[in-house]
Amino acid sequence: MNHATVKVRFGADGRPAGAAAELRLERPIADVWAVLADLERFAQRLPMVHRARRNGDRVTFDLKFKIGFFSVGFQFKADATYEAEKWLELRWCEGEPRGIRLRFDLTPADDGKACIVEGDGEFDVQSLGWLVKYFLRHHPEIEYGIFPGVALNLVDTLRRSVES
Repeated sequence: MNHATVKVRFGADGRPAGAAAELRLERPIADVWAVLADLERFAQRLPMVHRARRNGDRVTFDLKFKIGFFSVGFQFKADATYEAEKWLELRWCEGEPRGIRLRFDLTPADDGKACIVEGDGEFDVQSLGWLVKYFLRHHPEIEYGIFPGVALNLVDTLRRSVES
């Protein structure tokens, strides 16, 4: 059975600030990279991503955040940088959530038959508006699950995309 390892980073205020998850995929890096390189298609498989549009190295993401009957939309733009078959990073340049950074690192394993994937994510949770601030103020324990959940979703979505 496969498992993921998650590492959470904390900010100077002692609150979670980001997380990374690592997962082994039984596929060569070329197969994994082919999925990541098709960034618009892959991004739309990520939870909360409604639509992704790429214009050169700039990617616009439309997000939908649902709580019960409420749905809140966010949009952010990120610059994509990468080294083919090694890493891909999306770094915030405007919109919400502010400061978002998503990164994938690929490391070969088993003489190239498998791949270790690390997915890393961080952003300013407090930039997501009054509803999120209200929810986190009344349920601060949720904040500890946001970044591990993001990191795990990055690697699991990549796993499911590669396997399909």
